[in-house]
Amino acid sequence: MSLNWREIELILSELPLKGSRLQGVTQHDFNAISFHFFHPVHRQWTLYTEVGTPGSRLHKLTKVRTKLPKMQRFVQFLKANLVNSQVKEVVQTPGERFVDLACIRGEETLHLLLRFYSGAGANIIVTDDSYTILDLLLRRPRRGEASGLPFILPEPKEPADDAFPVRKRTKTSFNEQIEEEYATERNERTLEALYERATLLYEKKARSLEHTLASLKTRVEQTQDFERHKHLGDLLSSNQHLIQKGQTSLLVHDWGSDKEIEIPLDPTRSPRDAIQLYYESYQRSKGRHENAVNELKRAQEELRTHQAVFERAFDRSLPREEALDLLTSLVEESEKEPIARPSTGLVFRSGGYTLLVGRNAKENDELLRRHTRGNDWWVHTRDFPGGYVFIKYIKDKPPPLEVLLDAAYLAILYSKAKQLGKAELYYTQVKYLRRAKGTKMGTVLPTQERNLSVTLDETRLNALLAQGEA
Repeated sequence: MSLNWREIELILSELPLKGSRLQGVTQHDFNAISFHFFHPVHRQWTLYTEVGTPGSRLHKLTKVRTKLPKMQRFVQFLKANLVNSQVKEVVQTPGERFVDLACIRGEETLHLLLRFYSGAGANIIVTDDSYTILDLLLRRPRRGEASGLPFILPEPKEPADDAFPVRKRTKTSFNEQIEEEYATERNERTLEALYERATLLYEKKARSLEHTLASLKTRVEQTQDFERHKHLGDLLSSNQHLIQKGQTSLLVHDWGSDKEIEIPLDPTRSPRDAIQLYYESYQRSKGRHENAVNELKRAQEELRTHQAVFERAFDRSLPREEALDLLTSLVEESEKEPIARPSTGLVFRSGGYTLLVGRNAKENDELLRRHTRGNDWWVHTRDFPGGYVFIKYIKDKPPPLEVLLDAAYLAILYSKAKQLGKAELYYTQVKYLRRAKGTKMGTVLPTQERNLSVTLDETRLNALLAQGEA
């Protein structure tokens, strides 16, 4: 509930406005501004004003409030034209929620007009001494309120003696009472709004994770029969003497099922190569299955963590201040969605994509294990050892050529091919990488790879490096 005119009158009677000098201005949101004054006797103090909201008011401010990150137009005007002025006179129009502060700076007199009306009438306006509008918080040309237009002062009213009574007093200082009441009310409104916002964010994230889990479970089920490929390879190996060149299939006895089965063959391959295809298919299928299982475990852990964090935030038995802090932190972190920054390697940005760069085997392995998913893209020089570059996946947007080129330049830069200034590269999605057993850390065997032939463009590379890490 906004202050009525009698309450505004009582607030003003307690404030040392007359003789105070304006030292600074802070805007907290688009409807709230604080004016920081200095008085010879009362020293530094702050006047809080809020207009155009259900809680329109003014009062002395004793608690710290957050401010807008960017200075807005009206505050810039106030700092340039009103700061360092001294309040000469304070006038409230009788029966109205309208306050006129006459401020002197040098030989110039400006009027700071505070209008605590309901609806579109609310505003904070600065005029010259003839009441021509210089600037205002809320520009409303249709109401005749814009820079350069004359301002019409409201007419005094004579309300009944019992109209608009002052609310029940609970403190000696009415300013202190109003600040406390609205802070409590604001905290309650803010807390409920945070509960509502956090619930929406929780449900959105949970739905996304549950969808991911369902998709990963399907992938695990679809790839769990990878041993079948090895079994068919073993059957063909034991019957290799029966395979003829150009043959499209072979009928063999399956010792596993004790039945005759027909195994397809590639007629363009030799018997040995045709058998090898089944073992290679086994390795690829096994790699996809293991990758799906690992991603599923990671997604399950992420969902458990997500549920645990929000479960505590939704505990209504938490003290109000603790709940406010916890919910605010969760909402801010959930909404800003920062780039996941690994503790190893380098991070670059290219065309809206995030590029993760490993510079050695240890960083390559760490990035592959901890910071990539199946749909991310892997880029590497074909014939030279060096760093891996990962392009983070963006849904329904395969990386364009320009992004692939930037990734290729980084892969060449952090490889032995750097001295040549060119290289053949290949790229594929992480889900098509298989770890090579018994080899050096980070070694992988790619499948479904595509080729790139790239010559370094020094200008383009320098521009990419000049941007620095993301």
